[in-house]
Amino acid sequence: MVVSNLKSAAIQVAVCMLANWGMVTSGLVLGFPSVLMPPLLGSGPGLHTSVHHSSWIAGVAYLTASAMCLPGGYLTDWIGRRWGLLLLNLSFAVGWLLIALFPLSLIALYIGRGISGMGLGLATSVGATYTAEIASDSLRSMLVMFIPVMLSFGLFLVYLWAFLYQHSWTEVSYFAFGLSMISVLLGMLLPESPLWLLNRGRAEEALQALQRLRGASSPEQVSKELDSFSSKVKDKRQTVSWFSTFNHLKRPQAYKPLLIMNVFYLFIHCSGVSVVVMFAVDFARHAGIKAVAYHVALAIALTRIFATFLTTWACNRYGRRKPAIVSGVIMSVSLAILSLSISEFLIMDPWLVCILLVVYILSSSLGFSSLPMSMLGELFPTDVRGLASGLTTSVIFLGSFSSVKLYPIMVMTLGSFPVFTFFTISGLFGTIFIYLFLPETHGKTLEEIEQYFIGTKESSTNL
Repeated sequence: MVVSNLKSAAIQVAVCMLANWGMVTSGLVLGFPSVLMPPLLGSGPGLHTSVHHSSWIAGVAYLTASAMCLPGGYLTDWIGRRWGLLLLNLSFAVGWLLIALFPLSLIALYIGRGISGMGLGLATSVGATYTAEIASDSLRSMLVMFIPVMLSFGLFLVYLWAFLYQHSWTEVSYFAFGLSMISVLLGMLLPESPLWLLNRGRAEEALQALQRLRGASSPEQVSKELDSFSSKVKDKRQTVSWFSTFNHLKRPQAYKPLLIMNVFYLFIHCSGVSVVVMFAVDFARHAGIKAVAYHVALAIALTRIFATFLTTWACNRYGRRKPAIVSGVIMSVSLAILSLSISEFLIMDPWLVCILLVVYILSSSLGFSSLPMSMLGELFPTDVRGLASGLTTSVIFLGSFSSVKLYPIMVMTLGSFPVFTFFTISGLFGTIFIYLFLPETHGKTLEEIEQYFIGTKESSTNL
């Protein structure tokens, strides 16, 4: 007797949506400067401060996120994926509540953004890890795409609040607090990852968790899948020793994907993707669209949501590599034309610039920027998945902080044309890097992906 495929799929979808609900709040944290900047810089009533302070308030979340990623990844290897999800949502709730209760306090803004950043640091790795470990092989490629979908939805919500309340951040802070508390309460219903439980030697609990995740009424219905999990983790049980866990990173199945992911994210940052997320309104203005910058920001958020659904379809049909390469090419071309229009070498109507900007967002979100986040839970071995994801996300957020701090300075000192040209070149080199080094993971089991990096599979990016 087997479990109904429809019932099993429905349960996995519901669990993954709940597990990744923290990514909605992550989107609110990332896009919050769009709400924050106008009243901070004096365009409305309330707390006013300098550009220097406002940039630090915007960027401090990235610093604390980066600081939390490494211990956070190790922490979730220790306490479990479920408790990691609860912890990150609780961090969001505390941070947003501080900002909402003390809207005129600069100190409360710093502390609130910092605590929210801690949740952000946990969310990126924990959600992807949990999703990859609880999903069946046939659904994993689709379910990991929930991460960028829900992140984009969070960005849309915060841009909408920026459009409606351009002179206040209190409303969006209370709204985000409410979403965080819902995640905390409902997150208690989630089962623990069966793979994590097996790694800790808790086989009976792993069986019960897998039964819940697959909607099985008896152990026999999931015994075959549990046996495959057990054979994978045999003799690989994790240890709480920092030295031992770091030592595991020396293996090719750990350090190879670690290098690929970190270099990939370097190109993502250098191509301006993180700048658009943080400064959507300002980015639109520098692209030459000042009159309707807030409308363009909303269009950017909607485009990202549409792109993530399109990415899910494309990845299920064509795999991971092809959509990423195609999106990188289109992104680089659209950036190149945008650069020429900014420099006035190419005169374009504002509506054409709007279209180009949307094409850039659509293409970058189609695979170039959304795939790495969803692949964090796939590429790393189970025994170092939390640590390796933590290391990667730590570097990601350091790069995002650097982008947030450098982008306004570079635009003011060099002008928009050199900055956009740099984005273009980075996008081109990033696309070449994808073609040369990113492996295809669609339709592959976690064991097959691990064996590829060890070298027991054919030496091909197609696994």
